[in-house]
Amino acid sequence: MTQWEELQGAAPPRLLRARPLADAEEVLVLTYTCDLSFFEDVCLREAQAVRARTTILYDADQLTQGPRRTDYLALPAVCKQNGAFHPKLIVIASETDAVVAIGSGNATPSGWHHNAEVWALLRSAGPAVPQLFHDLADWLRRLTAAVWMEHLGRDRLDRVAELLTCRPTEPEHDQPTLVTTSTRPIIEQLPVPKAPTTSLAVSAPFFDPRAEALRQLVDRFKPAELQLLLTRDVQCDPATLAEMVKQVPTGIVTTPESSRYHHAKIVEWTTNDQKWALTGSANCSTAALTTTMATGGNCELGLLTATSEPLIAAVPAHPVDLYDPANLQLRKPTDRNLSGASLRVLGVRVSAQRVEATVLTEHQVPAWLLVGGLRLNHERSDGKLHLYVGFPTPDWSITFDEQTTTHVTTDTGTEIRNVVVTDVDAALSRIDRPSPLEHTPLPLVIADHEHMEALLKALADLASVRPDNTTAPAPGTDRRRQVERRITAKVGPALLHFTLGLDNRRRSTPTDDEIFNLPDGDDAASKANKVGGSATASQAPPTRPETVATVLDALTKRQRTNLRRQAEELVDASEEWPLPAKLAVSRLMLTLIAGGLWADETDWTDLLYRVVLQLWLTDQQESLNDEHASLATIGLVALRTGIDRQDEPNNRLIADFDQLRQTYIDWIDWLEAASEETIRRYATGLNGHTLGVLFAQTDFTAELRSIVRRSALDDAVDRLAGARLDGSVVRIAPGRTARKAVIAALDALRDFPDVHVVSADEPAVHGWWNGRRLLLVTRTGASWRAEVWTQLMTGIAAYSRGTPLRPPDRRWTASGPNDARDSAPR
Repeated sequence: MTQWEELQGAAPPRLLRARPLADAEEVLVLTYTCDLSFFEDVCLREAQAVRARTTILYDADQLTQGPRRTDYLALPAVCKQNGAFHPKLIVIASETDAVVAIGSGNATPSGWHHNAEVWALLRSAGPAVPQLFHDLADWLRRLTAAVWMEHLGRDRLDRVAELLTCRPTEPEHDQPTLVTTSTRPIIEQLPVPKAPTTSLAVSAPFFDPRAEALRQLVDRFKPAELQLLLTRDVQCDPATLAEMVKQVPTGIVTTPESSRYHHAKIVEWTTNDQKWALTGSANCSTAALTTTMATGGNCELGLLTATSEPLIAAVPAHPVDLYDPANLQLRKPTDRNLSGASLRVLGVRVSAQRVEATVLTEHQVPAWLLVGGLRLNHERSDGKLHLYVGFPTPDWSITFDEQTTTHVTTDTGTEIRNVVVTDVDAALSRIDRPSPLEHTPLPLVIADHEHMEALLKALADLASVRPDNTTAPAPGTDRRRQVERRITAKVGPALLHFTLGLDNRRRSTPTDDEIFNLPDGDDAASKANKVGGSATASQAPPTRPETVATVLDALTKRQRTNLRRQAEELVDASEEWPLPAKLAVSRLMLTLIAGGLWADETDWTDLLYRVVLQLWLTDQQESLNDEHASLATIGLVALRTGIDRQDEPNNRLIADFDQLRQTYIDWIDWLEAASEETIRRYATGLNGHTLGVLFAQTDFTAELRSIVRRSALDDAVDRLAGARLDGSVVRIAPGRTARKAVIAALDALRDFPDVHVVSADEPAVHGWWNGRRLLLVTRTGASWRAEVWTQLMTGIAAYSRGTPLRPPDRRWTASGPNDARDSAPR
């Protein structure tokens, strides 16, 4: 017998985050009201982390928030006889295991968190399954005959049904029974006890205006006592309910003491020795309880369970006077709002070789549709469903802003806006080895040794995706899309987005507080919360999310040492990896450096030099040129920053950097072609004490030009205090005597023979030094005195500190510094 505590099972977010199946094949969600943005936050990452294909079916008139992603199936459903598509179901299934949750909450913040809901959770991991699993599979298969939906939805329902029935049933006494509105009204499926019914209790947020469903319940069970639990903001006619209550010997009407919106739908009845409960999606209305889908009723799904403890009576409540129900903030009964649209586009589905759109209409059928400038022609019809197909050119794409929706235009000029788009190949593929980024933000991955090891393993898996080994793209598919799909199938969309810098365009992984803080504005719960305020902890102010820098600061010395070792080994291992994996490694190393993993500039600049050099040596791929050039640009600027900040010049690294800089000179056009948007995406999050608090705001294109087009002499002069390069002349600031200052600068610039150094002091002194010959030209009144020393084999450093120079080998009067230089011995 199923215990009542099991019927109150976990709400979907908690269930999904528990990942009851480590390797699920399918996750299926059915809902009435739907917030796809919220669904992605609390469901999609968890489903993809266990490799599951994910499908959500919702009532076509009840989408409150559109999607931000295209890698799952979000499919609208329309009941053929105009009832509401109202079930609430979660199925997580593989061939060896399955979890089924049937409840009352919609896939919105209100339905999956704020409201008081009831969920029944059933699982079977053994060689047999409860009969309910087979009954549910039969219902899913029949659903396609009663609901208009795209063929993709039919395929997913069939596959889930197949997984639920791949094991035989195991009969067990008093297991829950599935009830639906497919063939019989739900009320007719409720068993009438042989013994007198002592109590009938009903809790629902919606009652039909004439309380007809409640009347039929009372007539069916003839209870001695009737209890109604009415939530604040309940939709009903209180006078009609009051008349129904009067017809029962004992009538009790209460409302929960909590201000929380009670959205649970429960019908309980008892005899002296038995108790039953109906839970699920059905309100106390004619559309839910007393009609079928074939006669215009809703699509409903519920569980009939023999219970040991009541649920409604356990809710703390106080009495309500239906003749004076002001404290309920009643809503008047209303009819269901239908869109009235004569033509619906159920979705646009993009695959490797074609683009499809499904139209639902019973009037004039369009000859063709236009999607993003691509014409889709009518291919076939199935009743009121019409399929349109187009074959895109390689450069065709749908451009998204914040939401992954598009506009569709018919042949008559009618425009249907905000149609959901799906990347079918990504949605139907199963990820080979999902990275931990699928379920955990990068800072928390870095903080956990096991997660970090899993990320390193995922990067190695990513290295198996070699763009140069991809087959020639199919017609209408560019190589970039092909590479992205292969990466997604291998390691998941989260690591793909990290690799390409796309995660910064999306919201970061939200905390529970951030997900659930704002109620769903289209749900009745939002009104209830506004009226009474919420007592749930979920409305506390959101906590500050962790960043890479804060996580690194919290690591112990041993943890930092281990993480540095992991990073350095990763750079070694990735030396021969192809470009996609190299992009991910480069970005990860920049992130760790910026976050402060290495305190010593010498350590991280040496490592970053290797990263930037490897990035340069990696073969280009035209489809990833923008990302390649962007990360190379940021890497060069970051490396230049580190070299400039070192207290003592690292001559070896300076020479290596100059050689690297020289190799990029011939590719400056390629580097400068990197888009500013891509550079900004990669630079986001790199601010901090290591690279500078404003590093992400750097004008990287300007800095790139400065680095690539400057010479080593520019760098050497920058390291001289008070010196600047004016064309080919080095001008030094006043300080000690002009003569000694010029000699000191010439010694510091000895790697640049015969560079021209000029002092700002009077008298003006010009100097040249080539390792053996020193030439000084000093203004004396209106003329110039030139002096030259040759064969200074020991250098000139000592003379800058005060050691007297020997008499010059030659002294003469010149008309100016350039004249003296031209006439001096070489």
